[in-house]
Amino acid sequence: MRAVVSTPARVMPVLVLVASVVAMSSAVSATRPAPVVANATEIAVYVPPGVLSARSYVPTANMWVEPGKAFSDALTEVGQRYFPSLHVVPSTTDARYALLVDLDPQWKREAAKIRLTVKYDVYGVDGTKLISGSSDQLVAIRGNLNATASDASKVAIGQVMSDIQNRVKPDPARMPATRSVAAIDLAPLVNREKPIRTGTAFFVNGVGQLLTAAHVSRDCVLIEAHQDGETFPVKAKGYSDLLDVAVLDSGKPHAGAIALREGNEIVLGESVTSVGYPLQGLLGDSPNVTRGNISASKGLRGSMGMFQFSAPIQPGNSGGPIVSDNGELLGMAVSTLNAATLAERGQIPQNVNFALDARYVAMFLRREKVAFASMRPVGAGSMQVANKAALGNTVQLNCYQ
Repeated sequence: MRAVVSTPARVMPVLVLVASVVAMSSAVSATRPAPVVANATEIAVYVPPGVLSARSYVPTANMWVEPGKAFSDALTEVGQRYFPSLHVVPSTTDARYALLVDLDPQWKREAAKIRLTVKYDVYGVDGTKLISGSSDQLVAIRGNLNATASDASKVAIGQVMSDIQNRVKPDPARMPATRSVAAIDLAPLVNREKPIRTGTAFFVNGVGQLLTAAHVSRDCVLIEAHQDGETFPVKAKGYSDLLDVAVLDSGKPHAGAIALREGNEIVLGESVTSVGYPLQGLLGDSPNVTRGNISASKGLRGSMGMFQFSAPIQPGNSGGPIVSDNGELLGMAVSTLNAATLAERGQIPQNVNFALDARYVAMFLRREKVAFASMRPVGAGSMQVANKAALGNTVQLNCYQ
């Protein structure tokens, strides 16, 4: 029987469509924009990458709902009718732009309808905000959710582009394309009020480099770390999707770090401490400490480099250290069994969690040329030693787009 795994990083859903697909004959109940007039002004459009990749499976309908694809396709199809020289960022193209448009789409299910609200800001090449606005579309579900998401996206994008034309009145002669699309600094465009994902990281050396799970730091435009009331930016330096591990640079020297156990041997049944920042917005912003044991030297069937441990973890613990009573790093939390899904099958897992074994952490750090320390276990150790090693070196991560 295949087990179901969920990664304990907190992910903010872009579109939650868990009900069955409803067939309806109602037409789109949205305000349609004025007739299209193409404008030759070159514009760059930023949409959070997580929005464009958003998709979810609806079991009752046995189909994938892909609002991200619907919005992306509509941006190309409809947006380029209004502005044929429209460039979606981030991009490596050497094209230039005269206007930068920041789009923030938000989806919501309302009974038998979908609401799409697209907030937007438009900036000049000098970074000056020219206008702000929004398009709010309430669309009745017809046929299937993908078709409905496509309808809503096309109408919303058409309205936004029409608004830009009418309010900014762009003119390529008056607004020449002078800035490179590839050089756009996206950090000022992110929504700092709502991280798309949260997780945990910990210092591995004194120059300020941290380790976390790759799925926590993936596709982040901006990553911020929080520790003891201080906030500082970090940048991804290297990662492995196969192992689900990433190293981050803080550029900030750190007095301590968690050392790996010399030889990287783990002992079945030995006590471990897990430290992380779970359930942001529900729990406080202080680190959460749990205790447990190493339950098995292997993870799920077919997984690489994992061991099983029993210290409870929640969404947001991903990337947190699993520490021995001697204060050595034994592994990094990466996933847990999805209890809700297994409960539907009549199985109730209890504290079945998985960590990347420190042996593989060491291999990854060597490959990335990241310095780290190792130590030989001395004596029986204690919970206090584990807490001291972990708490002072663990930070909360927020991923923004």
